[in-house]
Amino acid sequence: MGGALYFWDETSHTFHTPYGMITPTLLDVAAITGLSPLGEEILTTTRSTTGVKYSIDLSSTTYQSFILNNRGRDGEPVSDNEHIAFLLYWLSGIVFCARNIQVEIAYVPLAVMLAEGKNLCLAKLFLTRLYLTLDWITAHMREKKRITNADGPVWFFQLWLSAIFESELQPRSTQKSLTDSAIAGQRLLNLVFPDRLMPSHDKMKYFFRAFYYLPEKDHNINLTPFANCQTGPKWLTQSLTPAGVTQKESIIIWSQFLTPQLLFAGFPGKNDLRTAVYMPNAVSRQFGLAQAIPSPYHFQESQPSHAKTISLEDLLRIQKDNAIRRNKFHLFPFKPCPLTTYSFFSWWKNYYSSIEVAFNTCCQRMTTVLVMQQVRRAKKGNYH
Repeated sequence: MGGALYFWDETSHTFHTPYGMITPTLLDVAAITGLSPLGEEILTTTRSTTGVKYSIDLSSTTYQSFILNNRGRDGEPVSDNEHIAFLLYWLSGIVFCARNIQVEIAYVPLAVMLAEGKNLCLAKLFLTRLYLTLDWITAHMREKKRITNADGPVWFFQLWLSAIFESELQPRSTQKSLTDSAIAGQRLLNLVFPDRLMPSHDKMKYFFRAFYYLPEKDHNINLTPFANCQTGPKWLTQSLTPAGVTQKESIIIWSQFLTPQLLFAGFPGKNDLRTAVYMPNAVSRQFGLAQAIPSPYHFQESQPSHAKTISLEDLLRIQKDNAIRRNKFHLFPFKPCPLTTYSFFSWWKNYYSSIEVAFNTCCQRMTTVLVMQQVRRAKKGNYH
């Protein structure tokens, strides 16, 4: 992960490599986790409409105490309160990985709505939180600050990289292959780096080299692992034949996958109005499409696409703008063909040559920062 993050660009939320731009997308989220891009968009203003009051014991938010305080009796049906408590633990410790390593009380409204069966699009919130987490980590790397307990689904970033570098990895010797898994994440979770004794800074340099020389053939890397997805729910694996593209669900799903839009980071009930730009047009090859020069995302002249915080009024306008963009989407039959236009090739080559830094210089800086962090940890006895 450390080697890849040196290529992260927080303006477009993509990795800039000699190959072009690549990034986790809603298609990757669907393939790895099974989370659908459909459902009501989760906003800070999203509310439960049932009016039912629940009783969750939040007297202790450490995971073990929280579970013990909210578990039901053995042999009895799961109560609504226990269901909400489970979802709150799941959101805090498994999905979003709260920084304080405790149950996050701010997730309660979301857990309640999920328990009530409200059809929410968790995939978009998930991807937004990942983008902002990568922004936070790279900002700390630039400032040579210590990175501990990152808040967000960093685990998904690891699985996404495993999908790209799958041929460089091997299954854990103690586990069986999971080729028949319902989602790709189960298979990817079973992959590890072959040389477990290699020092951390050498592993980091190994994968940094892979990204640095991405167009070269010395690394067998799959940059379009889910362009022709064979694993997952039917709505994800069906081929886009002329008959398939006329189905309403297919059109809506692919409009979500392929429409540039601003995604929202705030949890219901929280005053978090941060956004993250989603630019699938910059990584068309990951969807099996040809890559042309991508148009930049523009919402309005006074609101740059990389702005992190907006007003509540802007949030509602952006939501409307996103819907308009998706309604203009037209799906057509296609077979995966991840090529590039000559204009893109020339444009990207000129751009990348202007920012490229010598490989040895990058490795020296990278190793220096990593060694400094390891020395600090050793002195303080902190191995988080």
